[in-house]
Amino acid sequence: MPGSACEAGGINRRPRAGGGSPGASRDPHGGAHHPHHRLHAAGGGSAASSGKSKKLLDKSSSEYRVRRERNNIAVRKSRDKAKQRNAETQQKVLELSNDNERLRKRVEQLSRELETLRGIFRQLPESSLVKAMGSCA
Repeated sequence: MPGSACEAGGINRRPRAGGGSPGASRDPHGGAHHPHHRLHAAGGGSAASSGKSKKLLDKSSSEYRVRRERNNIAVRKSRDKAKQRNAETQQKVLELSNDNERLRKRVEQLSRELETLRGIFRQLPESSLVKAMGSCA
């Protein structure tokens, strides 16, 4: 079909209504669908050719509610873990920034000290340099 989303690489670039949900899969023709919105008919429907086949459950069934609760707990745990990792990363960034600043100041101090010593060295008479170098040999 000329000009269709399928011809343009099969990607529909329209935003999802309501922002979508993490469990929603993308229909190649632009619609989001949730497997649990349909009821599993005995013997009806075919399993996907790859991956696990999902048993479609009635939203009012106790098994569905148990699965949803377990999933909600897993999602909460995953998000908490991500927040913890983020907080640790931010703390590490702060520590490294402080170390960086301390080291920059140390480099400045040593550079000033080096310039002072070079100035002193330049003011020494050559004869004292020759004597000093002779004692090193």
